[in-house]
Amino acid sequence: MRYWAGVVEIHELDTDIVYVLKGSAQVITGGTPVGMKMIAPHEFRAPSVDGGETRRLVPGDVLIIPNGVPHWFKEVEAPFDYYVVKVR
Repeated sequence: MRYWAGVVEIHELDTDIVYVLKGSAQVITGGTPVGMKMIAPHEFRAPSVDGGETRRLVPGDVLIIPNGVPHWFKEVEAPFDYYVVKVR
């Protein structure tokens, strides 16, 4: 089953380390957020992004998303299980 999921996230202070356990997803990193809004101090969200690099994540993949880099789980194959460790 395929889902369109998530919004673009930008964390000014936190680096995300993602480890995929199950399923797959298309993730976009980088680019320019469109319609970005602050939702909390140092945290921003946007409905989409222009440009960026697209990757397909599968079980066993590790993705490090440095602070300040827009990222978006644009398309998700359910179920999609993953761990995220946030590093400040």
